[in-house]
Amino acid sequence: MSLSGPRWCGVEIVEIKRGIYLVDGVRGANSYISVTEEGVIVIDTGMPGNAKRIVDQIKALNKTEKEIKLIILTHSDIDHSGSAAELKRITGANVAIHGGDAPSLSGEKELKRVKGFVGVIFGLILKFMKFQKFKPDILLKDGDEIDNLRVIHTPGHTEGSICLYKVGDILFAGDSVRTDKKGNLKLPSRAMSLNVEEALESVKKMAGLEFNILLPGHGAPVMEKASTKLKELLAQAK
Repeated sequence: MSLSGPRWCGVEIVEIKRGIYLVDGVRGANSYISVTEEGVIVIDTGMPGNAKRIVDQIKALNKTEKEIKLIILTHSDIDHSGSAAELKRITGANVAIHGGDAPSLSGEKELKRVKGFVGVIFGLILKFMKFQKFKPDILLKDGDEIDNLRVIHTPGHTEGSICLYKVGDILFAGDSVRTDKKGNLKLPSRAMSLNVEEALESVKKMAGLEFNILLPGHGAPVMEKASTKLKELLAQAK
């Protein structure tokens, strides 16, 4: 299924389904927008320097930056949270993150150290791309409900990693699982996981949910039968 769409002032509108969009051209992790009658939610913000890109996407949807009422971070890694402070400053939106990862945003705790060669790359990123520390407005916990999205605590990638679950429909997976460019699911990376055993337990927790679409932090969306495909991936891994 192609996710390409029309362009507005150079911004491609990539609609996952009605009211759910993938932000075009964000560096780092995938960033998503949920548009509801109550306002706009941004889920993850990519690396530092993406705030304008996200705002341009909002405008392409005939909304204004002031209609962004909430920024939800699936975890604190810089490729997901790097533009959160700037986007908060531009929009005035509240930022929500699980309590386990909040200290990494505020600077009370260092950002996660990544293992191996990937860790060297992340070290260079942190050296040359300044991370703006700030205190989040909302601390999430497992089971919280935000505009028809349920918070699912999925630790392992980081202590406070979460997924956002639109019951029976969509799972915003953060980095709890990955996909490739074709949307094929992959288990958590050992190098990128704070605790890979815990990360695998979180995948099992996710597989107990029912959803058609999975929206990963990295890779292409899984657009149909996503929970079934996740169950099959776990079965093959045994």
